[in-house]
Amino acid sequence: MHIDRRAARLLEAHVSEGPHDELLSTDELAEWLGTSTQWLEILRGRNTGPRFTRLSPRVVKYRRGDVRAWLLKRSHACTSEYQP
Repeated sequence: MHIDRRAARLLEAHVSEGPHDELLSTDELAEWLGTSTQWLEILRGRNTGPRFTRLSPRVVKYRRGDVRAWLLKRSHACTSEYQP
């Protein structure tokens, strides 16, 4: 995934952006990650994206701390560490 190459940079850029328990909408998270909302929906369906909270059938939110943890898991110092 292209996000793997940018994970550390994305994490550094947004470390001080807000508290760990702040809830982000799908649109806000897509903007942070530089992806589409559809891509995040696909990850939710595959259970491979950041943890999310479903507040109602039509409202999904992501805790900033969960997204940071997900990005941290995707950050690697060298290619030999990477295991999809």
